[in-house]
Amino acid sequence: MCGCLAAMMLASCSNSKFSAEINLKGLGNQRVHIIYCGEEGNIVDTWDMAQEDVLQLEGKCASPSMLMIFNSMNVPVMRLVVSGGDNVKVTGKIIENFDLKVEGSDILKQWNDFVVKHKTAYKVKNSQMLNPEIEKFVKANRNSVVSTLLVLYDYQPSDPAQVDKLLKMIDDSAKPEHLLKSYNAMKTKEMKPATEVKNLNLFEHESSDFEAVNIVGDKPSVIFFWDKVMENSKRKAIVEELKMLNKAKVNVIDINIDSDSAAWSHTIANDGDWKHYWVPGSMMNSEVIRLQVKSTPTIIVTNAQGKQQYRGDDGVKARQMLESMTGGE
Repeated sequence: MCGCLAAMMLASCSNSKFSAEINLKGLGNQRVHIIYCGEEGNIVDTWDMAQEDVLQLEGKCASPSMLMIFNSMNVPVMRLVVSGGDNVKVTGKIIENFDLKVEGSDILKQWNDFVVKHKTAYKVKNSQMLNPEIEKFVKANRNSVVSTLLVLYDYQPSDPAQVDKLLKMIDDSAKPEHLLKSYNAMKTKEMKPATEVKNLNLFEHESSDFEAVNIVGDKPSVIFFWDKVMENSKRKAIVEELKMLNKAKVNVIDINIDSDSAAWSHTIANDGDWKHYWVPGSMMNSEVIRLQVKSTPTIIVTNAQGKQQYRGDDGVKARQMLESMTGGE
């Protein structure tokens, strides 16, 4: 009887253990920040070392738990859902984290399958494309933990109340307490975007060299972040708004955040007569990490002291803000 009880206790302990082997090209050698919900419901917040693109993890978790991995600069690299007994394997590229190959639990694989199927919407952060697909999945899978994951981590409606409305459609059995707890822990760890910009070190188009761009000076600035996945019509509309600004009163900057500059010159050929910049390394570049530019278009308006006055994706609102600051034309 005692032997049976001991065996049961041993099985219970081992069931909380998980392991993960993450092989991401581009991860390199760096310390990474790891957060998940521990076996007793505590939040495990630790650092580990990735070597030659590989990160090996072992731990004990509440089941299921969200596990979040951040790079050495605390920028999110990837997220996993783990349970006790899992042996997770992930392969892919750090810059293509919506097209990964995963081995592990059915929950993890089903979530990853959904992401890969809709990777275009994820990559361009198009909620108008993605939200209806998530709503459709939830309605068809009300007893699935994957539905909860999609609503908590991937659903981005214009009205935040829609999140709670969709969550209520999911059966309580598919909303594990520890998963919700780990979600709340992730939210508190999210880096807040900086609201003050003093200077940026960027690659300038005409000189084909790096240049220190001073945002603090004698006039306000508008910084327009864009990439090639943006709709041409939307980018053109913003550029036309920027052309309307008085360059003697406003410092205009556009920054391409594509991972390569192959089509850069062609795209900006008909833009305005301001300077054009490129950020090597896309959004992982340290110069834009503090600003947390995660989607395009992103437009930031600052006053002459570099303090943010507007942030969004509306070229008209950005222009109107600048005109109000400078007295119009």
